[in-house]
Amino acid sequence: MAGIGFKLQKLFQEDYYSSRLKAYTFSGLVTSGPWLIVILVVGTIQWLAFQMPMLSLEERTIFMLSVSYAFIFSQIVFSFQQLVVTRYVADLFYEKKAHEIFPVFTGMLKVTMLAAVIMYSIFWMISPLAFVYKLVLFVLFMTINVIWVMFLFLSAAKFYQAIAYSFLLGGFIAVGGVFLISRIMADPTSLELLTGFTAGMIVTLFGLFFAMLRTFPLRYATREFSYFRYFDLYPDLFAIGVLYVLGIWVTNFIIWFGEGRMVVADSFVFNPYYDTAVFWSYLTIVPTQLLFVVAVETRFYERYRTFYGLINYGGALHQIDKAKQTMTTVLKNELIRLGRSQGVVTLFAVLMAGVFVGWIGVPEEVGQIFRMTTLAAFANAMILVLTLLLLYFEDRRGALLVNLSFFTFNALFTTLLLPRGIDWYGVGFAVSTTITFFIAGLRLIYFMGKVDYYVFASSNRRKLGTERFSNMGSVLNRRFSR
Repeated sequence: MAGIGFKLQKLFQEDYYSSRLKAYTFSGLVTSGPWLIVILVVGTIQWLAFQMPMLSLEERTIFMLSVSYAFIFSQIVFSFQQLVVTRYVADLFYEKKAHEIFPVFTGMLKVTMLAAVIMYSIFWMISPLAFVYKLVLFVLFMTINVIWVMFLFLSAAKFYQAIAYSFLLGGFIAVGGVFLISRIMADPTSLELLTGFTAGMIVTLFGLFFAMLRTFPLRYATREFSYFRYFDLYPDLFAIGVLYVLGIWVTNFIIWFGEGRMVVADSFVFNPYYDTAVFWSYLTIVPTQLLFVVAVETRFYERYRTFYGLINYGGALHQIDKAKQTMTTVLKNELIRLGRSQGVVTLFAVLMAGVFVGWIGVPEEVGQIFRMTTLAAFANAMILVLTLLLLYFEDRRGALLVNLSFFTFNALFTTLLLPRGIDWYGVGFAVSTTITFFIAGLRLIYFMGKVDYYVFASSNRRKLGTERFSNMGSVLNRRFSR
């Protein structure tokens, strides 16, 4: 999120409601825009599919699961490098070495594509789907993986408008393509739906790619894999990224083998009750993403910068202590404000679950699970907020503890409650995320109490415990870089 603060602060300085509305809209565009656009596009395509009388329920389900699998497993592939590369790119910007960023992009892209090909090869071998369908799904999967990578670099470069416009254009093409299919073809199938959606994602990819070329005019391919040494410097960032993403999806993976499990086309395993409830639950935490960015960038960051500025440039002890107290107070107030605002949204969603279920026409079991997964989504959102704050203060050990707990408790409680059946779905997720939320809160309180000690006594950079990844990067640089 670094870099949007100046825009938000300028808007909030203007003393009228329209500027504040613009600020919150801008924050929403940055934090949730692409995600919401994709959800809206998929939902619209699904609605169009229901208007096709010749399209069977199985064909619609195959399409939805294809898209879901592509996004889920591309997130897992991306998580292995996300935080490490983010830290490396942030350091390059800080050191005014922006000319070295494009080689990092090409290096990360190559590693991501290789990992994606390996993962998809497993699906290709075990799935009996038609060759053409698997080929189109492969194109979609690879496209989404590349989009994640470009999303990271364009966000780091603060080119948020290009991201939003690319997703909007791609979404328009996807919906338009499916609409044309519904009008032209008498007997459409899931292949045509997937082709239309994939075409839209490819347009998004090219939009992001052109933005990359504009953002990074110095493009060469030397030392593409130098960022590998950050896996040696910051192994905890690697673990945090992987554990958080796996922690989100591990409950789904486990419940896919419980009561209500379904297998479609001998290729996709899912649980329609739980997966539907989780999908709708995560939509309720959009306010947290929006409010957190506004709070951090407009109210907290100034105090944070003052505190570290006094330490870095020789402030007096009483000045540092006063800045620490001010920063801590602002952070506490913003977290309370955030929890209260999201709590109201979550409570409303839980109370209105019955009405919502009747309105969208899903089974009552989905409503039961939705109440629990909405509580879990609230705790999960707060876990993410607290993790980001711990990383803000360089408490990587604390962030690792939180995300290890997040993954472990989710897997443990979901597994223990799985034999109890569908009535207990979501309970394990809610309990585990709540426990982890308290762990994260206690860790932040403990760390903030000694933040000045940690800043003075601990080093920002770790010594290399091993040079395994550094050596691997050197080998790859000699072999593949020009």
